[in-house]
Amino acid sequence: MVSNKVKRNLWLTLTIVSVACVIARAIRVAEGAIEWWELVSTIIITAFCVKFYLCYRRAVREGKLFGRVDLFNRRVKK
Repeated sequence: MVSNKVKRNLWLTLTIVSVACVIARAIRVAEGAIEWWELVSTIIITAFCVKFYLCYRRAVREGKLFGRVDLFNRRVKK
């Protein structure tokens, strides 16, 4: 089983790489080399990476090192 710290670090790495991709694609859109929707799709993927990183960061701060993390903050009806 992989700990939430490892998952947090993985999502942080993916976030950093995604931000670099956004910057590169923004430059290419400004040059006219690619279409605008490629930049938008990269921004959406980056937003999900940031969201997942923040969810795992919160879980680790709360002391939940193992177990499931609710990534979309769903309310469970009892």
